[in-house]
Amino acid sequence: MATAIAPATTFDAFGELGRLTSAISDDSPLGSVCSWSNALTAAVRLMLPSHAEIVMFWGPEFCALYNEAYAPTIGDKHPRALGQSAKTWWGELWGDLGPLLQGVRDTGEPFWAKDRPFYIERDQGRGETVYFDISYSPVFDDDGSVGGVLCIVSETTARVLSEREALADRTRLWTLARDPFLIADTQGIWRNASPAWTEILGWSEGELVGRTSEWIEHPDDRDRTRAELERLQQGEPTWRFENRLRARDGSYRWFSWTTVPEGDLLYCVARDITTEREAAEALETAEEALRQSHKMETVGQLTGGVAHDFNNLLQIVTGNLDILQRNLPGDQPRLARAAGAAMNGAQRAAVLTQRLLAFSRRQPLVPERVDPDRLIVGMSDLLHRSLGETIEVEIVQAGRVWPVEVDANQLENALLNLAINARDAMPGGGKLTIETANTHLDSHYTARDVEVTPGQYVLISVSDTGIGMDAETLAHVFEPFFTTKEVGRGTGLGLSMVYGFIKQSGGHVRIYSEPDHGTSVKIYLPRFRGTTGTAAPQAPVELVPQGSVHETVLVCEDDENVRAYTVEVLRELGYRVIEAGDGPATLAALDAEPGRIDLLFTDVVLPRGMTGAVLAAEAQARRPDMKVLFTTGYARNAIVHHGRLDPGVQLLAKPFTYTDLAAKVRDVLDA
Repeated sequence: MATAIAPATTFDAFGELGRLTSAISDDSPLGSVCSWSNALTAAVRLMLPSHAEIVMFWGPEFCALYNEAYAPTIGDKHPRALGQSAKTWWGELWGDLGPLLQGVRDTGEPFWAKDRPFYIERDQGRGETVYFDISYSPVFDDDGSVGGVLCIVSETTARVLSEREALADRTRLWTLARDPFLIADTQGIWRNASPAWTEILGWSEGELVGRTSEWIEHPDDRDRTRAELERLQQGEPTWRFENRLRARDGSYRWFSWTTVPEGDLLYCVARDITTEREAAEALETAEEALRQSHKMETVGQLTGGVAHDFNNLLQIVTGNLDILQRNLPGDQPRLARAAGAAMNGAQRAAVLTQRLLAFSRRQPLVPERVDPDRLIVGMSDLLHRSLGETIEVEIVQAGRVWPVEVDANQLENALLNLAINARDAMPGGGKLTIETANTHLDSHYTARDVEVTPGQYVLISVSDTGIGMDAETLAHVFEPFFTTKEVGRGTGLGLSMVYGFIKQSGGHVRIYSEPDHGTSVKIYLPRFRGTTGTAAPQAPVELVPQGSVHETVLVCEDDENVRAYTVEVLRELGYRVIEAGDGPATLAALDAEPGRIDLLFTDVVLPRGMTGAVLAAEAQARRPDMKVLFTTGYARNAIVHHGRLDPGVQLLAKPFTYTDLAAKVRDVLDA
């Protein structure tokens, strides 16, 4: 080692650590400062004032010299380690540090590492793993040999631990997040997929990574997905892009994507929105069903009101034609034919009016326990006669079909209407199939129609092999007066009547059709759980039962012409008749009559704020023995609830004939 030329106080100017360094004596393998080589002295002079953390290990014993910035790194080893062999004071990590230093000393080549871990014991021997960015460089002595190793270090323990904790947090988030994460390259090839993908789709990570998602994309979404990938390749981020991916079970799940391109990678977060979309679609379906229901209800109220007024007019027409026919002399065949033709026209108009009432759910029904299979089998002959030889009729019955509670005549009428519609859809012939089955409508199904409640139903399906209908036609088939038939072949009220009758009976009807693939109408009627009633035998009824002058009928009808016809018929039948035009006038006549009044015959819809039902209740309170017979062309809630007449209520629907009125009045009086 060359002889030093610097005095012992050479490093005093460099602060406390400079003075400590100057005080190194022969107790150190380095010897006293005055014996150090020029190269060592110069290196220490450069190191001490530096703000970087620097330690220099000199000589074969790797004696440690360091600056103020480095001293905290070794904790309470300072200042005892200063000038002493690293083999002693860095003994706990010498097996790791020694080879690094020896390698630089032997080869003269520098060594560099980032976040290099070391195990070190400092602060009362507490061991810990620490991290440093290190740069080890050889320091050449005066003779050109490597005298020591200059180590510029920067402890990164806090940053490394913080980054590792953040990475662990991200890993936990990646692993535990319910929303799936994805890293892909700019070609769309999946590089890393979070476990949520497996949880949602069922595919393993190995099946997903290493290729694009095209193999599981919905065919309808592939072009859109490729276009979105092209935008990502141009550096544009993706916000709320939606597509469908196929799960292992074959179903498709909807995902909403947020993707940010960064360098050669795409960082993606997806969200499974399948349930949300299904809920939105269900809500849209329910809202559309509600709008349709409101529309049908509005149209129903309109048609019901029209039917009420039209029935009054028809009552006048048919009533007076009836009187004319009964009083025409036998030697006037031309007038008899004219009157008969007029009556036929009026009766056809009455049928149309009844269909309007059926659609508006205002027709009075008389529901009873019905065996659907028995009713349909009983219609077999009627169906064959009505449909003709070119239509094959097949009736398919399930075993033990539940009973229903409906108006049997109206159900037959509804099925006949459907059969005739099917016949008209098969001009060249075809097959009509009527099937029955028990079924259950769950809450998922009934959510599509606000008027349908979950439960057990009997399904009656009427299907044909006809020309079918497109979606636009299907949207209007239940509307009154809508028809696809040529002029003169249909009124557009057949399906409207079926719709109204089934709804009024607490049921549900749906229609399925495609062009050239036929039509299927499915009727759902609630299962009836009551007991079977036994109908009383009907006594033979004479053709036109007569009355007696000792029997008094009080007639309340606000339409003067209808009232005049009614009064005339009753008097012709032999009854004593009192007439009034509204409720208050009827009560006044009731109070003014000293004798017995056997029957109140009243319209349901009356002016001056008193309905027929209110009038009947007030009149019977005054005369409990008096019987009541209602008439109406529009069955409002006054006497009809939930599609059926109130118990004990007697009703004669308008328009009625001479014979109808005679028979009904006699039945009520004799009951």
